[in-house]
Amino acid sequence: MARFAAHIDQFAQAGAHLVAIGNGHTFMAQAFAKESNLPFPLYTDPSRAVYKLAGLKRNLGLGFKTFKRALEAKRQGHYQTAVAGDPWQQGGVLVINQGGEIIYQHVDDGAGDSANPLDVLASIQNR
Repeated sequence: MARFAAHIDQFAQAGAHLVAIGNGHTFMAQAFAKESNLPFPLYTDPSRAVYKLAGLKRNLGLGFKTFKRALEAKRQGHYQTAVAGDPWQQGGVLVINQGGEIIYQHVDDGAGDSANPLDVLASIQNR
């Protein structure tokens, strides 16, 4: 989320509104949003119904790539904090236009696999 937060102004200029959806309890989401200083709303869905509808994966999510991504994140100053919510639920990114059409989708394979914010931004600007 930090990578997307760093581009918040570019998304706003493109007319996009960023929203994050977690799966922990409300108090967990509030603590994470405060700790992370998120510049966009964070909602939570402990039932993970939104994750299921979006076709996001639920798996162990660990492998060689996970450790490589963790080292890259650490070099950039990002650290894993306490795990809240379902630790096996993987994330993703959806860009949904005003008509409800999905114009971009990235389904994370495992921990640390996330969409490149500039690729997501390009998908918005090219519509």
